[in-house]
Amino acid sequence: MPYMGLEEVERLLSTLRQQMTQKNRLLPGGYLYMTDLLGKPDYINAIGRLIASVFINEKLDAVMTMETKGIPLAYAVASQRSIPVVIVRRSSKVTEGSTVSINYISGSSKRIQTMVLPRRSLKENARVLIVDDFMKAGGTMKGMTSMIQEFGAEVAGMAVLVETKEEQPKLVDRYVSLLKLTIPDRQETPIIENGNVYDWLPKQHVNPTKVETKDQA
Repeated sequence: MPYMGLEEVERLLSTLRQQMTQKNRLLPGGYLYMTDLLGKPDYINAIGRLIASVFINEKLDAVMTMETKGIPLAYAVASQRSIPVVIVRRSSKVTEGSTVSINYISGSSKRIQTMVLPRRSLKENARVLIVDDFMKAGGTMKGMTSMIQEFGAEVAGMAVLVETKEEQPKLVDRYVSLLKLTIPDRQETPIIENGNVYDWLPKQHVNPTKVETKDQA
């Protein structure tokens, strides 16, 4: 797997911050429009390499995500490790056979929602990396964690492209975020800063306590 060096990490995050800090990207409900970026092979492949680099020392058997916007990111990460992608859906499909269904509470809306996964998707004791494009309170991430446990598998890690900066703690911890979104009071231009990814990069890659990005210098 091509390992992403520190300079390349800084260039990628800087480019993503510039692209996402646009007034017309803010959506109602505190969400961020990223569909165009997730559809660009150069961007999504680079993001996948970065996330794979964070977990380069972890044994991984699969990458899991929730339909639908997290799918390109999941495949980008999985391709770096040549492992399968497991897609959790909101409803079952006849073509997928018998499924496991669980209810979870959405962290942002506080509503009970359902997610399903075919029984053939995961083997017992499999080590699974959860990835998603966007996280507010972390309800979906927590739901996928519960789903993995239902299969007798293990959560090897969690990674998200963008997390929101919330006053309340997330429903999950020990996750990697590449970027962090702060919505100003007037909800005009989003404020994008680096997430906690530098804290998670392997020690031989970089000493996170001494990292200073170009924007922070």
